[in-house]
Amino acid sequence: MQQSPLEEASALLAQLEQRREPAYADFMALRTKVSSRPESVLGISMKWLRQAVKQLSRLLTLDEAIKLLHERALAWYEYKIIFGGVIGRLATPNKGLPLLYPLCDGWAVPDYYKELLASWSSRGETERQIVLRSIAEHAHDANPYARRLTIVAWLDLIRHGLATPRAALDHVVPLQHDDAYYVQMAIAWLLAEMTLTGEPSLTEAIRTEITDATVLRMYQQKLRDSRRI
Repeated sequence: MQQSPLEEASALLAQLEQRREPAYADFMALRTKVSSRPESVLGISMKWLRQAVKQLSRLLTLDEAIKLLHERALAWYEYKIIFGGVIGRLATPNKGLPLLYPLCDGWAVPDYYKELLASWSSRGETERQIVLRSIAEHAHDANPYARRLTIVAWLDLIRHGLATPRAALDHVVPLQHDDAYYVQMAIAWLLAEMTLTGEPSLTEAIRTEITDATVLRMYQQKLRDSRRI
């Protein structure tokens, strides 16, 4: 008897979980600290997660994806990645963004979700404005990892010509005194990437508008690291 798409998706997830590697889970959780909850890391490599996103997106409707994946995404790091990737393909930003911001945890999830925000923005001006509004609305979110997403999102938006560095700087200047480490590091990363474009007026604006000592120290370190590569 042929499986339904939902049954096939459930079987795919069962197979995926057979790819758990305890040593890799320990490395990801304790050494790279992809999640603030080490116990939530299953130890499945990103290669398999991206493959699962493609397969599940072909099998499921949006409602089925939410029903099958959302509760798992609340519990497990890897399912945050899978759920985000599937939602990014199946949902509009109006429906998808409210699901993703609350799932941000650790540095790795927002750094993956930034790709989804850029992808939605590339669909058209209406979608781009929805994404930009969400970034503004979550800039002071109680969740520091959601705040990180509002910063790292500019990296992909700028890279794909969907936003300007000046707009990104306007966003982070009021956030520079945030005391959350992963927010500070996100700001430093964004500033370093913008500086490396070599635009003199932008470099001067960063020099005059960024005054927080911790962010400046991280920013200079990011610049040194980038120039070594």
